[in-house]
Amino acid sequence: MRNSAASGLMLAALIGNVVAGPTHMHLHRQVHEKKDVNARSINWDDLGIDWSSAWSVGQAEKTAASAVAKATTAPASAVAVAPTSTSTPTAQTTSSSSSDGLFNGIVGVSNALTAFGGSSETSSGSEVSYVGNYGSPYGSNIIKVSSASGQKYTNTFTNTQSISITVNIWNKVGSDLQANSGSALAPKDTTLTFVLAPGASQVVAFAENTQIGWAQACSEIAESGAFAITWGEANFQSTGCGYDVSVIMNAAGNNYNMSIKSAEAQQCTSDMTQNYWLNANTPVGNSDGSCYISPGTCTLTTVMGVDENADADADTFGGGLEFKSEVGSLRVTKLGVGRGVGVLL
Repeated sequence: MRNSAASGLMLAALIGNVVAGPTHMHLHRQVHEKKDVNARSINWDDLGIDWSSAWSVGQAEKTAASAVAKATTAPASAVAVAPTSTSTPTAQTTSSSSSDGLFNGIVGVSNALTAFGGSSETSSGSEVSYVGNYGSPYGSNIIKVSSASGQKYTNTFTNTQSISITVNIWNKVGSDLQANSGSALAPKDTTLTFVLAPGASQVVAFAENTQIGWAQACSEIAESGAFAITWGEANFQSTGCGYDVSVIMNAAGNNYNMSIKSAEAQQCTSDMTQNYWLNANTPVGNSDGSCYISPGTCTLTTVMGVDENADADADTFGGGLEFKSEVGSLRVTKLGVGRGVGVLL
């Protein structure tokens, strides 16, 4: 997502969370801006991102036609694997739906689901108040599956650390049904959580018109209520998909690595060196800080984990970097300017 376009995930969202001119940049700034208020008292309509609008703006301003062409000529094997996103998965979960091993014991509302629910009516709102599909019942638009085969929109998460981690995935729309509360509620009330052992992977499938963000669950919490760590963001729509890495909320300077790739747009990787959001005004790379996929399937792979070779407090993500201010059991990171990838959150 282009800085000038307003993004950084959540892509273009989420996610996520997106590419192109000043309008996008402005929205991106709003989404991850520090708020000195309780997360549940925020007027979320003033903070959101319209994925549909951001996508249109980003596509209109992109000049790399060759990149788009490549995206549309993805390997046939990648494009042929997915029927409609409304198909009922027969997937089996690979981890327990209980709180065993989950960071802070947070169980996502869809942890035990093995099939999608219905769609949450039609999308509504525009610009910052855009509301996509968050599932009916809430959260049933995001489920764990055993394979990406047969799914239209997926992300395979892999843990690069030598210890187990908890991956936390949230809808742009929070469980309170506010347009942009998902990220702020995620540390305590989220859509999907699962534990990944060292080197382990988990495939997650998404229903049509879903906007998401994700992060490794940790103790560092921004004043908005969201995780103060590197985020991933994605937007899954029939009109095209997008994804990006955002370090906007990682103001503590934690040594964290994340890389997102897709089978459909192999020329565009979002990681800590390219096509990511450094802050709300600084997209890095030639793809406006985000990567885009033409209409069709979206098969993502995300590798994530603390850089254990760097000088960092390893407790940050198994426990956390030491911050003196605490709220309940969650340590709070005071961000000078908290912004997250513009896609959605």
